[in-house]
Amino acid sequence: MLSNSAFTIVVVGGGVAGLSAAIGLRLKGHKIIVLEKTTTLQTLGGSLLIPPNAARVLHSYGIYDKKFRASEAMPGAITTFRYDDGRVLEEIDYRAMEGIFGFPAMSIPRATYQKLLYDAAIDLGVQVHLSSRIKHLDENTPSVTLTTGEVITGDIIVGADGIKSAVRSAILGDDDVQPVPESIAYQTSVSEADMMSDPLTAPLMSGNTVQSWYGPSRQIISGSDTSATYRSTLIVYPTTTLASASDVVAANSTSSYRLGSVTSLRQVVSDFEPRVRKMAELVKPEDCFLWKIAHLPTLKSWVSESGRVVLIGDAAHAMVPHFGAGAATAVEDGGVLAACIDHAHSLSSIPDALKAYEKLRRPRSERVQAAALTTGQYKVMPDGPAQQDRDLRMAQRMDKSNPRYKFWKAAGGVEWFYGYKFEKEVNEFYDSASKNEQQTRIGSKL
Repeated sequence: MLSNSAFTIVVVGGGVAGLSAAIGLRLKGHKIIVLEKTTTLQTLGGSLLIPPNAARVLHSYGIYDKKFRASEAMPGAITTFRYDDGRVLEEIDYRAMEGIFGFPAMSIPRATYQKLLYDAAIDLGVQVHLSSRIKHLDENTPSVTLTTGEVITGDIIVGADGIKSAVRSAILGDDDVQPVPESIAYQTSVSEADMMSDPLTAPLMSGNTVQSWYGPSRQIISGSDTSATYRSTLIVYPTTTLASASDVVAANSTSSYRLGSVTSLRQVVSDFEPRVRKMAELVKPEDCFLWKIAHLPTLKSWVSESGRVVLIGDAAHAMVPHFGAGAATAVEDGGVLAACIDHAHSLSSIPDALKAYEKLRRPRSERVQAAALTTGQYKVMPDGPAQQDRDLRMAQRMDKSNPRYKFWKAAGGVEWFYGYKFEKEVNEFYDSASKNEQQTRIGSKL
């Protein structure tokens, strides 16, 4: 499978970003080694969205229909409610998105997403090493030294090791940045049996839909999955005093994910509608976790000075989750990176390929980061004129007499995000570069 121009590429990080990039790079004929610091694949975390733009990348890898559609039930819609009275504010039809963007949206548990990518990577011959924590990175060789003392050398190193990236720290040094805290989240799970045991919560398990609630300084996104579990993420902004002081301190500690207080969880939703309060009552102490939500400031560079180390995903542009775009943007990164490296036919041309990747990805990723922050504020407006105007506009979009009803129903308005075609962008970039090079040559001969 390997070609004469194949490279050995070391991917640091075995999450969604690292594994999806590994698949794309392997399909281009490279030898891929993935180093994951944990002893097992990650099982913590809520559900992730696979919107059409990410589905398009996975489809190009030949795994979307075979792995994802075959294993996960497609949610029919996401319904948004007002927090206090349960009034429907908006309903987006995930399946209708396929008619506009070519693919529907899929909500999938993080653990399932990672496992499907892992299986696909292994099938392709990607080497995945668990319990492989890096101690040192040499960007010039380039190589990584593990805490065990083992040295692993490659032609390219890809840093896909998250918001607290060791790779980023190594290549940026004093120019590295720190995550900016934005909010905290309670991530909970309730069994299907418990949800079905109460007439208030039982309907939330039916219809294969995702539910969301907007409230002052708080928002919730919930839904059932194929494991017969109802999962919820309750996001709380620092402006609220409802979350207990201990939970706020815990969420902003050095640990990004730890047990939270169900008592505090229930207090946070004490003014929400009955269905939400009952769901919170059903959460067991061992099924309530805290997650610190943060994002990264703009980096000086995504590529090392040597031009042989590059950052992707949260390591490059960690974003808040309110736009449902973090994992999708990371998957896009991997697709573009693989396509750019495909234009490098020697070791000396690797730096140009990595710089091309950054040039293509940085503006879009920064736009998505900004959209995620803005979306978060849009969802948690305090009660008042601005919130009332927001709710009115949502109602108008959902009015069947609205000439653009079907457009809004299919999440219209964000074509720039869902309609992104990574292969087209890379091809246009290199076509343009080739034309400019030809024109320069012609001009030099005149």
